[in-house]
Amino acid sequence: MGDFNSALHADDSSFGTSSQSIGMRDFYECVQQSELVDVKGHGIHFTWNQKPREGIGLLRKIDRVMCHIKGLEMFPDAYVIFHPSRVSDHTPCILKLNNVNTSYKPKPFKFANFITSKPDFKVCVEREWAKSIAGCNMFSVTNKLRNLKPGLRKILFQQGNLHKKVIQLRKNLDEVQKLVDSNPLDVEVRQREQQCLHDFKVAAYDEECFLKQKSKVEWLCAGDSNTTFFHNSVKCRNNQSKIHCIRDVAGKSV
Repeated sequence: MGDFNSALHADDSSFGTSSQSIGMRDFYECVQQSELVDVKGHGIHFTWNQKPREGIGLLRKIDRVMCHIKGLEMFPDAYVIFHPSRVSDHTPCILKLNNVNTSYKPKPFKFANFITSKPDFKVCVEREWAKSIAGCNMFSVTNKLRNLKPGLRKILFQQGNLHKKVIQLRKNLDEVQKLVDSNPLDVEVRQREQQCLHDFKVAAYDEECFLKQKSKVEWLCAGDSNTTFFHNSVKCRNNQSKIHCIRDVAGKSV
């Protein structure tokens, strides 16, 4: 945010040529590459005035408050107020970050399909399903499913980072196979190779199942329009179309 010393669009100047200058073109390319958008603004449009001694001075919008797409997700209710310039040649701008909640919010429960192959999964389900819950059948089922979440979260947490796990097990397998190559008659090394190979296959299968499930969910959410451009366009439009306040004919907030 601040004075960028250049207009961005043709309507950012009160008068003059409609063609882009070199500075405007460079500024526009920089904004596009950085994926920045204007935060929703209220008040004065032209933020800089020439203030000549005689005649009509040039007005331009060269002060802006811009934000990355991810920033709009973090502060969806952010907006800017541009005040009158008074004695200055620039208008002051104030950024408002409403409803900023810094408290911790637990992540929603997401069931990972690959944990069904773990021995603890069946034990966890059988333990919770054996409990008796008073009430109708549907009430009992919903409560048992809710009570399953902590146990399933624990099983998923025990698996660790699947991607790092696969990388580390692949390195272990490479090292032990090098030992097999140098000591082909060593029974202990051969057994270590079999164990490393088994662990690597299990971890690779878990990672593959996890990535397939994740990619399918993302595809179902957006369909054939699942592109970065599509999502960014929707976020920008939602940010620009928000109404933060309504004023009556007397200028009072209602």
